[in-house]
Amino acid sequence: MQFTFKFPSIHKLLPICLAIVTVLLIIYLGPQRSIAQMRSNVTIDFGSPATGTISMSGILHGIDPTKPPDNLIKPLQPKLWRAGRLDIYDRVIASGAQFQLLVSDLWGYGSNPKGWPYQNYPAWEAFIRQLAQQNKGKKIIWDVWNEPDLRNPFWNGSREQFFETYKRAYKILRQELGPSAMIGGPSITNYNKEYLTAFLDYCKANKLEVNFLSWHELNDNNILFVDDHVIDAKRNFQQSASYRELKLQKIYVNEIVGNLAQYEPGEILGYLYNLEYAKADGACRACWDTTGAKKVSNCFNNTLSGMVTPNSFEPRAAWWAYKAYADGVNSRVLSQSDNDRVVALASKSNPEGKAQVLLGYFDRNYSSATTVTLNLRNLPQLGIQSGQKIRLKLEKIPNNQERAVQKLVTVKEESVSVVRNDLNYVIPNFNVHEGYLLTVSK
Repeated sequence: MQFTFKFPSIHKLLPICLAIVTVLLIIYLGPQRSIAQMRSNVTIDFGSPATGTISMSGILHGIDPTKPPDNLIKPLQPKLWRAGRLDIYDRVIASGAQFQLLVSDLWGYGSNPKGWPYQNYPAWEAFIRQLAQQNKGKKIIWDVWNEPDLRNPFWNGSREQFFETYKRAYKILRQELGPSAMIGGPSITNYNKEYLTAFLDYCKANKLEVNFLSWHELNDNNILFVDDHVIDAKRNFQQSASYRELKLQKIYVNEIVGNLAQYEPGEILGYLYNLEYAKADGACRACWDTTGAKKVSNCFNNTLSGMVTPNSFEPRAAWWAYKAYADGVNSRVLSQSDNDRVVALASKSNPEGKAQVLLGYFDRNYSSATTVTLNLRNLPQLGIQSGQKIRLKLEKIPNNQERAVQKLVTVKEESVSVVRNDLNYVIPNFNVHEGYLLTVSK
């Protein structure tokens, strides 16, 4: 895979510098002396609603027509579902998600009997026409091909042959489905600006629309730059006058969370926070092989891409992270952290009518715990006045990997008095890869 590189801004370099200084101190002082735990400060302003929040809850594959049960899907409130099969269409639509059809999965890859589209364009066009005719009237987002920049296993041809493959599919889909059909791509493996520019320039030259632009974010060392990629794409492609004729409406990061982070709440929340901050139009959790000696794909074992256990369908920590995230999307308020690797997603009201703060801590290269001080501001916006007691419940979302998490364990529950409409709350020993959920109620 290719990865773009951008020199980090100063605020994104700060945690890296802190890690280097800590290592140097250990070397200089020796192991006999303890190093003070890193501190992180997070401010939550319940008086400042976050406007235009778009949910990043979404899934790649992960279900069949009946499994897992609906009661495990509903709490996640998925908004985008990407799949290469049509027998789950009704179930996806019933869940409240938009259905993005991965056309290339239905065609097949490599040595399948059909071969590659560029080996027989008439067969490819006949396949697309039949698929469109059979699915008229359905609300489908048409994603033509998966990861055409990855030679093994998804594409064996040249870039230009993929562009031609897209052109032929686009023209038939538009012809059969009319002007309102949502067609796009290229769903490449990472944010490669040069590739995306070449694709859009080709489509412009050939009078093709790209109704959505898509790529994947699967580098777990690169979470800090996910928001930059979306913002860059909005500025240079979606909002550019030179691409206006492409009718580029949406930006989907239609695979997120890499193999290393697939079960880690801290990293998962890092992806969700940065994509929500950048206002992407949707995202789908990717699926990977299990971690045991006998590897099985979480794409096709009906585990919501690894969020629940196979067969018994018990929730994992990843499921709880997505649930807590979805619980707060509709009432998001502004938050600010002085540590880019500690993210906070705060909300005025979850489904139980309580305010909540969802925190994640991620870092692949630095394992020290941090002490997080939360400054909860403008509590009167929650109906809580100065001098009044409030109830605070802190639950941990553990880094339990593939083990089931039947329920979140309460770390601390207490009543405290509010002074001057604000409150400081300290979470010590916040470990990398973990998450915490703080619930605030009267």
